[in-house]
Amino acid sequence: MDFKLEPLSYQEEARDAVKAVFKGQLPTHLQATTFLSGVTPNILSLTKNDLYHNIKAIREKNGLSAIPHDFYDFTAGNTDSTSADTLATASFEPKMPSLKANGHQSSAIDISVEMETGTGKTLVYIQTIFELVQSYGFSKFIILVPSIAIREGVLQTWTLFKAPLEHRYNLSPNVFAYERKKLSLIRNFALQNHPQVMIVTLQSFNSDKNILNQSRREDLPENISYMKAIARTRPIVIMDEPQESMDTDNARMRIEAMNPLCKIRYSATHKYPINLVYRLTPYQSYEQRLVKKIEILTVAEKNDEASMKLELVAVDVRESSSPQAIIKAWHNTPQGFVFKKTRKLSPNAHLEHLTQSQSYKGYVIERIHKPIRDRAYVQFSNGIKIYEGDQAKDYTSIFSTQLYWLIDTHFRKRKRLKKRGIKCLSLIFIDRVNNYIGDHSIIKKSFITQYKKVFKKHYNRIPTAKEIDEIQGYYFAKAKTGDFTDNERSMQKDKALYNLIFKDKEKLLSFESPVEFIFSHSALGVGWDNPNIFNIATLNQRHSEIKKRQELGRGLRICVDQTGNRIHDDKNVPEGEECNILTVIPNESYETFLSQYQSELAEIYGTTPRRPQLRHSHLGENRSGKRISRRNKHFTSQAFRHFWQRLAQKTSYLVTFDEKKVVAEAIDSINEIVIPKVVVEVQLAKIESLSEKNIDDTITGRDQVSLQTTAEPFPLTDIISEISHETNLVKKSVIEIFKKLTPATKKSLINNPGTFMHEACRRIKTVMLDNMIRTLKYRRTGQTFDLTAFAEQLIKHTEKIEPTPKKGLYDHIVWDSELEKQFAKAAENDPQVVCFLKLPPFYVINTPVGDYNPDFGLILKHKKIRARRDDEYYFVIEIKGTHRLDDRKILSRDEIYKIKCAIKHFQALGIEANIENPIEYRAPIKDYASFKKDIENAS
Repeated sequence: MDFKLEPLSYQEEARDAVKAVFKGQLPTHLQATTFLSGVTPNILSLTKNDLYHNIKAIREKNGLSAIPHDFYDFTAGNTDSTSADTLATASFEPKMPSLKANGHQSSAIDISVEMETGTGKTLVYIQTIFELVQSYGFSKFIILVPSIAIREGVLQTWTLFKAPLEHRYNLSPNVFAYERKKLSLIRNFALQNHPQVMIVTLQSFNSDKNILNQSRREDLPENISYMKAIARTRPIVIMDEPQESMDTDNARMRIEAMNPLCKIRYSATHKYPINLVYRLTPYQSYEQRLVKKIEILTVAEKNDEASMKLELVAVDVRESSSPQAIIKAWHNTPQGFVFKKTRKLSPNAHLEHLTQSQSYKGYVIERIHKPIRDRAYVQFSNGIKIYEGDQAKDYTSIFSTQLYWLIDTHFRKRKRLKKRGIKCLSLIFIDRVNNYIGDHSIIKKSFITQYKKVFKKHYNRIPTAKEIDEIQGYYFAKAKTGDFTDNERSMQKDKALYNLIFKDKEKLLSFESPVEFIFSHSALGVGWDNPNIFNIATLNQRHSEIKKRQELGRGLRICVDQTGNRIHDDKNVPEGEECNILTVIPNESYETFLSQYQSELAEIYGTTPRRPQLRHSHLGENRSGKRISRRNKHFTSQAFRHFWQRLAQKTSYLVTFDEKKVVAEAIDSINEIVIPKVVVEVQLAKIESLSEKNIDDTITGRDQVSLQTTAEPFPLTDIISEISHETNLVKKSVIEIFKKLTPATKKSLINNPGTFMHEACRRIKTVMLDNMIRTLKYRRTGQTFDLTAFAEQLIKHTEKIEPTPKKGLYDHIVWDSELEKQFAKAAENDPQVVCFLKLPPFYVINTPVGDYNPDFGLILKHKKIRARRDDEYYFVIEIKGTHRLDDRKILSRDEIYKIKCAIKHFQALGIEANIENPIEYRAPIKDYASFKKDIENAS
């Protein structure tokens, strides 16, 4: 199985955001490289001020400037941390910085990328490493991970995509995971100029006892420690899941000892999103179909009065008396059973007598205890122990019910998915390993019982014991104490299962492996996922420690088939036939699950955001479906048929490209570039004392000095090649542009070659696009969009629905933005509207910048507007919240170009159709009121 490297726009945006932080950075081969004792470092040619403005610009571009609390301005008011990271910074040892508890102070550039789980975060930062090597010549990278599980996932991802990445970038970095037995790799990391990537866990260097921190090593120059050798390389540190123990004071101190040039934090759930440069939220990833759809199949007890259910609410400890407990239990009252709190209870209290319920026969309080550090508990005479905040009950029936519906759902999906070459996997989280492996393995026994039952239902036979055993995989092992654990080092002893789950993803995804159900404790809660996890069950006797976003994240990735191709669902796939749908089966109510999920999102984003829509099933019964029906009154009307006859015409486009004109316009644009001189931030330090271990120094002054250039500091041929490569202009044309640069522009080029290259490329690309749009011509192809594509009925599962029973082609529309919702409301209540529709996804206009799907089609009565031969007036409308096509605050560059292309498309339809009443395209439109005002003014 070969995994394919898909061109995904959001991953490209995440890569570009990090790359843009270093805008203006000179590639290594254009700099006067300085080495220290044979160590080859990353070298930064930008000042902190350059970096500050780059970060600020990319945040504004990505709509993140409105999140001020996470932005650390390292140029404002920080007189002790504004020195330039110039060539000289590679020539001295770092001192340990003073650290703030909130993690917002660092000696390195600190940026964050937030990507929802399941969207390919690991692949994104791996590709970002290739981009930084290719664009700027950086060569030393450390991927810092919090656990072995995540380390194995990173190695696996690198292995799976190694060949296509090396082919795309024509680079082959040396990638290795740190092992104390292979210390020569650390030496190579420090000394070799070839790009190096080291993957290391935090536990490998978080103590002075670790071998990386040992003070002297004879196998390194000057007998320095491995950590000092790493520090001299000024590595770029990729922090994978930094919220997992990387923000403690000790962890930050250890990371700072690496003297990182830059720290890049990647996570879906940042604790400290410092200098956030890119964000892909759960809402965005769900709406853009970058992850699976989610459905929640709840298994929660109802009508369980008189069952044995207890909850320890609190333990009260006072010096003057023995501890007392408050317990919630079912009370048998004249009004029926009520689950409520007891009074404060002391030892020897009989729950059966207190509650008048025989379910608690034998429940006599034996001990109430509240340890100093552990949770308080109550122990009963029958051996049952309940901890504060937990519930005690017979979970056997709940677990059995969850497993029945998990297995049933699995079989139904397996049958459908196998036809498309997709293997179905299910993941079961448990909170007590002994419930699966042990003397009282209620989960294991329940699984076997329910598997036999469901298997017979689907395949009309009883499976063999071997079949049932082979279909299960698990991630926990037996420790020396005899207890079962999910400890990673212990699990490695069971190499077959360990390798299958963590390393042999291709084998696990293939039909060759019989494993389809994976049982896990919390170790698979973070850092592990699989594209073909289609079902997740959480079998917990207590409140789950796994956050809902982590729980869902294990199965959100888009699935793959046996060839490694990702399989995406068509937008109009009928209900129940989707491939990419994740079913989650918790043992709690849907409302409880959703409430926790919302609170997690609110905790991260400040206020409760629009959440991804979750389907809700209860024991297999669908309860949240919304039916959207076509209104045949409008569909079969003459007005709609005339409208569709005009609208359905397909076109193709042709562009002519005058390279001489592009060159001439590019010369004018580039000659407007003004770039100040590069400045070096100078720092004067007084050395107070020297020793073998430390340099004690005092900063006595700082200044900024312009970099004076007395000779050409870079090869002009390299600049020309870079611009030619980025813009696809031939070198001859780029040379022609350089010949016509004014003296002032040449001065800007000399002042800062890196920044000049970036700005020149941007301006050339803009000129090329403008020329393409100017010369763009559309013509009808003679083909049309099929009228039968409007299905008789559509079924959607979303809350973003607006009823349109009077004027809509369908009795509801599914809107993408609040602007569309308000437009539909206004159109529905306008007496002049004959009919309108939200244009379906299959209606696309081809443009040089990608496919374009307009928002609305609308038919108005003509008499209120202007005299026409036809009875109606036809419009296609794009709602953008602005009426200005040059409004860069609202419209992106691509949106503007797509609208310009659509204008020419509809003009071509009107001219070639040779009819008096063609489609009139209105874009951009602010709202319905401005649309009506616009057409009234035109009449």
